Amino acid sequence: MTKYLQRAWSDYEDDIDMEDVRKAIAQIQSMDGEHGAFWVGTEEEDYVLEIDKSLKMICIVNDQGIKYQAKSWKEVEDIYELLLKEDFSNLINALS
Repeated sequence: MTKYLQRAWSDYEDDIDMEDVRKAIAQIQSMDGEHGAFWVGTEEEDYVLEIDKSLKMICIVNDQGIKYQAKSWKEVEDIYELLLKEDFSNLINALS
């Protein structure tokens, strides 16, 4: 299943991997403004996971939103890795 990454401040990327997510995390951390955000989704948009600079996450699963406050950028990486590996049950558990 193809994944995409969309940054609020730049272009869309398709067929991404964890390195692309890490680059987006580094960019959002270095932004001056508080309004930086990016999201990663699956090709049919069954799952979309968004993060903002304040570590607030929202996961859209089958049109339902799950809100989560991450504790660290490392945790954010771990959660995105679950999405990229298509480990959806552990993704939902991590956000609950």
